[in-house]
Amino acid sequence: MDKVTTLKQSPLLSALEDRQLQGLASVAKERHFDAGDKLITAGTKGGLAMFVLMSGRVEISRDGVAIGELGPGAHVGEMAVLGPDDMLRSADVIAAEPTVVLQVTRWDLYPYLKANPDAALVIINELAGRLAAADEKLASQGR
Repeated sequence: MDKVTTLKQSPLLSALEDRQLQGLASVAKERHFDAGDKLITAGTKGGLAMFVLMSGRVEISRDGVAIGELGPGAHVGEMAVLGPDDMLRSADVIAAEPTVVLQVTRWDLYPYLKANPDAALVIINELAGRLAAADEKLASQGR
């Protein structure tokens, strides 16, 4: 799978136009992880990179408890990359099998978003939708 196709599978990025995805793909770097390798460590300052899975699977855990597993097209680390510099990673992300990701660093993403404000708006809209869904879930649990 190529970079643009991988990025288009990510819910965070799927609404971007092909030309916007091509621009983002040009700064994304392919990285390979073996099973058991840690992509993200909870509690660390994490504004360095986000990842979109090209192949393989990762396990998400908090305090040693598995809370999910993600596969191709999924993204992890976006909140820390887009958030403030001192934002801490909220979970561990470990490769459950050999995994290939696209890595987008903060220092590549920010200039890209500044040069492509329409792309930034698409990402903001997706994040706002996710926040609204999380708020609704919390509200319904409190009933």
